[in-house]
Amino acid sequence: MATVVTNPYLTGNFAPVRDERDDADLEITGALPPELDGLLVRNGPNPVSDPDPGAYHWFTGDGMLHGIELSGGKARFRNRWVRTDGACEELGETPPAGQPDDVFVGGTSRANTHVVPFRDSLYALVEVCLPTEVRHDLSTVGRTDFGGALRSAMTAHPKLDPRTGELVFFGYDIMGPPWLRYHVISPYGELVTTEPITLGGASMVHDFAITATRVVWFDLPVVYDLSLLDTQPFPAQWNAEYQARVGVMPRTGTDADVTWIDIDPCYVFHPMNAYDDADGNVVVDVVRYDQMFATDVHGPGSSAGTTLDRWTIDTAAGRVSTERLDDVSQEFPRIDDRLNGGGVHRYGYTAEVDIAGEFGPLVGLRKHDLVSGSITRHDVGPGRHAAEPVFAPAAPDSGEDHGWVLSVVYDEARDASDVVVVDATDFAAPPVATVHLRSRVPYGFHGSWVAGAGLG
Repeated sequence: MATVVTNPYLTGNFAPVRDERDDADLEITGALPPELDGLLVRNGPNPVSDPDPGAYHWFTGDGMLHGIELSGGKARFRNRWVRTDGACEELGETPPAGQPDDVFVGGTSRANTHVVPFRDSLYALVEVCLPTEVRHDLSTVGRTDFGGALRSAMTAHPKLDPRTGELVFFGYDIMGPPWLRYHVISPYGELVTTEPITLGGASMVHDFAITATRVVWFDLPVVYDLSLLDTQPFPAQWNAEYQARVGVMPRTGTDADVTWIDIDPCYVFHPMNAYDDADGNVVVDVVRYDQMFATDVHGPGSSAGTTLDRWTIDTAAGRVSTERLDDVSQEFPRIDDRLNGGGVHRYGYTAEVDIAGEFGPLVGLRKHDLVSGSITRHDVGPGRHAAEPVFAPAAPDSGEDHGWVLSVVYDEARDASDVVVVDATDFAAPPVATVHLRSRVPYGFHGSWVAGAGLG
C-alpha cells in the first residue's frame, strides 16, 4: 500500500485559494484614518494546481499577489497570480512577451516571496531568479534584467535607500562560483555596480543588511546540494560542518574588502535593520535560529523557535558580541522603511510564532522599543493568525512610530482574512480599523506599503 503523505503546508490557511477576485466596498469595523492612502500588497506561495503533497515545499508554490487599497476611508481587494512561465503554463495562458531568458533556473521562477516598489513599478521576487515586474493593478509585465545588465538572480530582500534612491541587492547562484554577486541600481534604473563575493560554498543567503556605509553578509550553515532532490523536495539542508560567519564590506567596496568573522552555528532568514554606531562598529538586529532545514523537509519548521538578538560587529577586533533582545519565538522583523539604508531605528515590529514543529501559525504582533527595552504585544484574538507587520507612516515627515502597523489576519471562524490597522503609538489597543475581506489570504511571506498607490 502506498504511503499517504500529509503536508502541513497544504492544509488549513496554508492551502491555496483558486479564485482571482476584485472586491470593492469592503466592510470595515472602526474607521480608516483619513491619512491612510495607499496600497498594501503581499506575496506568497499559492499553487495554481494541486501539487503532490510529498514533493511539495512551501517555498516552491506559484506566487500570488494580494493587494488591499486603502483610500478615502474605503477599502478594495484584488488578488492575482504572478504570470511567470510556470503559472501561465498551468493556467493555459501565453507568458508575457519580450521577457529575457532566466538563465539561472531555466525560466521556472515562481516569484512568490516578496513584492517591493522601485521607481514606478512593483517587483515580485524569489531569490533564485530574475525579478518579475508587475503593475500597481497587479498585472504582470514580465521578467526584467534591466536592459541586459543584470546577469544574476535578485534577492527577495533588496534594500531601497531613501537617502540616495539606490536599490542595493545581491543574487546568489547555487551553481557557482561565484556563489554571490553584489549589485547597486541607480535612482534612474541603471545597474551601476556588480561585484562577485566569495562565500564558503553554496550557502542559502536569504537576506542581508546595509548601513549608510557598509554591507553585512550572512554566510551560514544552510547549504544547497542538488543531489538532495533525489530524496526531498527542497535542495538545501543544515550542514553542521559548514563554518558560520558574518562579513562586513564597504558599500563601495570589492570582494577583497570583506572582513569575515566566524560565529557560532545559527541561521538567519531576516535582519530587522543595521546601522553604524559611534565606535565604528556595525549593529544589526536579527531573528536567530539555532538551526534550519534539519528536520522539516516541507518548510522552515524549527521546534526550537527563534530569538531576537542584537549583534555588534567589531571588525577591528574580529569579534561579534550578542545581546538577547527577546526570547519569544518570532519572525518577519520590520521597521519604518524610511530608516532603510542605515538609519538608527528605535522601534521594530515582529510577528509571534506558535511553535508546533512546523512553521506557524503567527499568533500575535510585537513592538520593540530598542531604547527603553520595552516590548508591547498586540493580541489579534483567539482563532486568529497574523502575517508580517508592515508600517505605514502617517505622513512623509512624521515621527518614527507615528503611523499604523498593518497586518493581514486569518480568522478561523470566518475562514476569511481581515486587515488590521493598529496605531503604532498605542500598540496594545484594539485596531483603529479592521477591514473584512471576503476570502482567505493564505499564509505567505512578505509585503510592502506603497503610499499614494491604488489598484487602478
